[in-house]
Amino acid sequence: MKYIIKTILILILLVSAYQTKAQIKGTLWDVKGIYDVPSYKTVSTDSAIGIIYEGLLYKNKTQNVFAYYATPGTLSGDRSKDKNLPAVVLVHGGGGAAFREWAIMWAKKGYAAIAMDTRGNGPGKKHIDGGFDEPNALTPYFTITPQVSEQWMFQAVADVILAHNLIRSFPEVDVNRTALTGISWGGIITCLLSGVDDRYKAAVPVYGCGYLLQNSSMRKELLKLNDQDRQTWVNQYDPSNYIGKAKMPILFLNGANDPHFYLGSYSKTYSLVKDKNICIKIGLKHSHHAGWDNGEIFAFINSYLNKTTPLNKIEKSERAGRGVSAKIEIHAPVVKACLNFTCDTTSVLMNRKWESAEAVLNNNRVTAAVLPLGTTMWYVSVTDNRGLQSSGEVMFVK
Repeated sequence: MKYIIKTILILILLVSAYQTKAQIKGTLWDVKGIYDVPSYKTVSTDSAIGIIYEGLLYKNKTQNVFAYYATPGTLSGDRSKDKNLPAVVLVHGGGGAAFREWAIMWAKKGYAAIAMDTRGNGPGKKHIDGGFDEPNALTPYFTITPQVSEQWMFQAVADVILAHNLIRSFPEVDVNRTALTGISWGGIITCLLSGVDDRYKAAVPVYGCGYLLQNSSMRKELLKLNDQDRQTWVNQYDPSNYIGKAKMPILFLNGANDPHFYLGSYSKTYSLVKDKNICIKIGLKHSHHAGWDNGEIFAFINSYLNKTTPLNKIEKSERAGRGVSAKIEIHAPVVKACLNFTCDTTSVLMNRKWESAEAVLNNNRVTAAVLPLGTTMWYVSVTDNRGLQSSGEVMFVK
């Protein structure tokens, strides 16, 4: 009997290792150490535990990564009650950090949460020994170096993969219920990883997208690179090369006038994904807090990890005579339906002025009788009785 049990345990470990390798194998991150559960040490304990875990090799030494880890048990002081928890991995954006409050926010919702710092810093944004080096405290997002292991984007993505390995190793976490969300640059990484690490059951990139050379504020920085480095960066790191392989459902959340991720590249990115929800908000500001405060993020993730009521989903938008029509999959009562449109022809999409008009919901279809003359872009949206918004795809009028 002991032999049988031992054999079963070995098989489980081998299958788990194979699944992890199968997800990343063949990518830039298929390197030594990426499939391991990283060693870590605890550096602070309160409602969120501060840890430093080992990353990949960086400048011939093992990199150190700081993170906050929080659970319902770390909040209450009784971790013995932490059992079978869903987990979420949190990736900050540009200028960000391992946000303690972000991890605590998810712990209050019943989740285990890990928020790492991909910039080589610890609490107070102070550089830690062995952390990634930022020249003049500026993240080298686009720098291409002879050694790929010294490129920030390579190490940042690896930091997230290893954080996922680590949180899945904790006994209180249900390895079959993990999700990923990131803000801005963290959204870029989330888009990329959705096609690399399919252990996640749901992903929510906020603001971030792919096709960054085509229609985003990052285009200006990419154009500063020489031709070879620019092409190398795009080939290695643009999410458009990865996200089409995503197996998990993805919620794309952005503002109609986001100052960094314009709707042109944004719509091309989500068009690569089959299983998706979209939420585009007029007037949404761009910041960490403005990003993670959207209730749609938790509702979407929780619907897959805890089987709660899903977001409504607008499946197909199209012209209907002089107006527009969109099919909707309803899960929660709709209290408001809108046609959102712009007649602006300004070439920079972030500067276009958007307007909203009331639409009608009937027989699982949102309709607006007339699309205003001169409309250049439009999409329909609905708001449910929880105040949560769902949008259809952005339609460009040629």
